Amino acid sequence: MAPEPPHANSSSSSTTSASPGSSQSRPPPDPLQSTIKVAKAIMNAPTSNGQIVATILSAYDLPDGEVPTSVTMSYFAETKSGIRVSNEVNTGPPAAKHRDHANSFKFGSAAGSAKNAAANSASGNESNNKPNQLILSAPLPTLFESTIVFKLNYADTSKNLVSKCKVQTNLRVNEPQWLILNLDPEFPSSSTENISNQNERVYTSSASRISCYSKNSNSASTSTASLDNQPPTLRLKINLLGPHRPEIAALINLGNAWFGVVDVVTDTVVGTATHMVGGSAGGNNGLDLAKWKDLPVVKLLLVPTVPLATVAVVCAPIVVGVLIVGIPFLLPLLLLLLSITLTIGTLSSALYFSTRQGRTKLHHLLEPMYLTFLTTHSGQRIIYDVGPRPSPQSLAKAVLPTGMIGKLITSLLIDFIGSASYLIPLLGEAFDLTWAPTSMILVGALYDDIMPNLKYVALMEELLPLTDWIPSAMLGWVREFGPGILEEWRGRVQGMKTAGRREKEALVHMMR
Repeated sequence: MAPEPPHANSSSSSTTSASPGSSQSRPPPDPLQSTIKVAKAIMNAPTSNGQIVATILSAYDLPDGEVPTSVTMSYFAETKSGIRVSNEVNTGPPAAKHRDHANSFKFGSAAGSAKNAAANSASGNESNNKPNQLILSAPLPTLFESTIVFKLNYADTSKNLVSKCKVQTNLRVNEPQWLILNLDPEFPSSSTENISNQNERVYTSSASRISCYSKNSNSASTSTASLDNQPPTLRLKINLLGPHRPEIAALINLGNAWFGVVDVVTDTVVGTATHMVGGSAGGNNGLDLAKWKDLPVVKLLLVPTVPLATVAVVCAPIVVGVLIVGIPFLLPLLLLLLSITLTIGTLSSALYFSTRQGRTKLHHLLEPMYLTFLTTHSGQRIIYDVGPRPSPQSLAKAVLPTGMIGKLITSLLIDFIGSASYLIPLLGEAFDLTWAPTSMILVGALYDDIMPNLKYVALMEELLPLTDWIPSAMLGWVREFGPGILEEWRGRVQGMKTAGRREKEALVHMMR
């Protein structure tokens, strides 16, 4: 048998010897590109499912005393392809009849739990042990744009009652709501169809107060309606559950990890300092603070401190005078020192507010503003994955003031920041490149409804040299509130003229 050619081993050896060289010649990964790749993966993460959890409490003021068979919850929404998506789950029969209210039933006993679980399993939804609890699962953007339909079912389907609730209008993510929904016939007759459409009402409530919103009547007239003429209603507790956006969830996880590290370091440092200063439980291993004043080192520190303080007090006016005279030449240095001071202060504040005590104070300060922001449509879209992300302009519009004085202060501040580049003749123009898109977004959020093209004026004013003196934001304020102010001023002048003329006529009449 002929021996095998030796080139196989040599090939493998050459391959083995080439692999280290190839790994050494491979460039190291770029941290910026790696960060961008991770950010894109987070932003493009698939949308998680949300849930609508409704607990049916009771049905009040039904047309007759017949016992309903169940309550069905379903939703419908328009998808991108135009197909209507629907799903439904149902409860069991009512648990009991209200003793103190005619034709009213309450839900929530163990009766019918097996039937409800079987129905939910058959419909592809998660089953639960509560017969009066209904759960619908779907992508959160679909649920947020959908309309929920509750149907009170009877053995005779002609008696079925329905009510609709638009999720985007009446619900907020991860915030339970107590609702009282007006029930209408599922198959209204021609004589009552128009009345039902005209009197469509949605009653919303919190845990302590119930308020009514009606299209054609105010809450006061509705609340004083006769008890004998109450419409049938369905009372329930409902919650829209859903995840945060991927980037928000990543920030929350990063913040929790950072707070955990800070807590561990703080506990270690505080424990070590306490042990050194106060000693152990017996008080024998630490330094006694009451004896520190008797140490000679502490008294010796007063020797250099007093002369230094005296020199500082005496030289303070001289330093201030030099700064005033040389401020045009020392401005770059002062700005550098100010930047360093602000950076150190920001890092120190961030470190303090990362501790338990700082987080508690920050929570009490920011919680009202956060809850107010979360009730807005833009806040829901920013924090939770309920649909397309809002634009920077819509986000700015959600937080900027809408009143005349608030817009005036904001506009003056925008124009002041834009003109501040003249403080540094050459470097200021570089600052305009970063401030220009911000100014465009802010001006658009403030005055896009009045002057849609003003934001482009603000952008070009910041980008072009020697044009920062144009008050673009104030132009929008004058356009929005100027005519009203002039009209009010004319009305007051006209009123003063009329009053003066009448006084003159009265004085002439008295002289006669």
